[in-house]
Amino acid sequence: MIVLLTRDLDPTADMVVRALGATGTPVVRMDPGDLPRALELTGRFEEGRWSGTLRTSHRSVDLGEVSAIYNRRPNVPDASAPGIRPEDAEWASNECYEGLYGVLYSLPALWLNRPDRNRTASLKPLQLSVAHACGLHAPATLVTNSPAAARAFVSESPSVVKTLRGVPQRDADGQPGRPLIVYTWEVDPHKVDDTVAQSLCQFQRRVVPEYEVRLIVVGMSLFAARIDSPSGQVGETTDWRAYQRTDKITYTPIDVPEDVHQGVLAYLARFDLLYGAFDFMVDAEGRWNFLECNPNGQFAFVEYWAGLPIARAVADLLTQADAEHSKTLA
Repeated sequence: MIVLLTRDLDPTADMVVRALGATGTPVVRMDPGDLPRALELTGRFEEGRWSGTLRTSHRSVDLGEVSAIYNRRPNVPDASAPGIRPEDAEWASNECYEGLYGVLYSLPALWLNRPDRNRTASLKPLQLSVAHACGLHAPATLVTNSPAAARAFVSESPSVVKTLRGVPQRDADGQPGRPLIVYTWEVDPHKVDDTVAQSLCQFQRRVVPEYEVRLIVVGMSLFAARIDSPSGQVGETTDWRAYQRTDKITYTPIDVPEDVHQGVLAYLARFDLLYGAFDFMVDAEGRWNFLECNPNGQFAFVEYWAGLPIARAVADLLTQADAEHSKTLA
């Protein structure tokens, strides 16, 4: 049995569900955000192992039959309800999170990927250190809340500023809204002011790309798409995402150099991950410059526009784990 932990509307998860359906592998889709109101966990620990059920109004999963878990940006447990004080709801929500993932992490199941490992692997400064250790080239970077240090760094050589983490957005009523995309942009040294002191900021040497690459790794399989856009050209935004859904961008399958191939596999092994969405800039010298790796990044647009069978690779990896789990139960 494969469990997909995801929210209701997610194109990437939808593609994996369809690919799994084609294999005939049993799969159940659940959202931890439904806990505790519409998702019920009963876990019992005896003789060294956990048993029990995960249950929704329509489906029930025997924990002993869970062979693999695909974690694709699910919501977090939410115990808020009319009549419950916010501080009590927060405490109950945290209890739900600790209990759910504490039980699930204890199961002998393959994870793609565990949320706790995703969280560590999402730390951008750590990513750069690990990438370098794995033989990947990464641009010089500064993380600081010192306006003077930032001004000095960007004055040395053309640089960009980029977020350390995605920016949350709140709707007018204060509730979580759709994520806000903050593009990477080139920094004018004369415009670096004291607002830098309000938070840690990440500055990085600017790479002028011949093209960019989104590289998806699933297990030992690599799927790379060359991205051609005006990004990096004079007068243009220095972030290819700004050109999505326009006719100024193209995606083409591309081979991965052997050193990069081995580097990204070593990178994921360091974090104990089976999946990663890597971003590279390829400069005029043909060097692949590592920018970042999103351990839970989407691949739907890469599969669609570049024609790469990524969902099938994810399904195959999960299905293989299910087959091996079934053997142990036989």
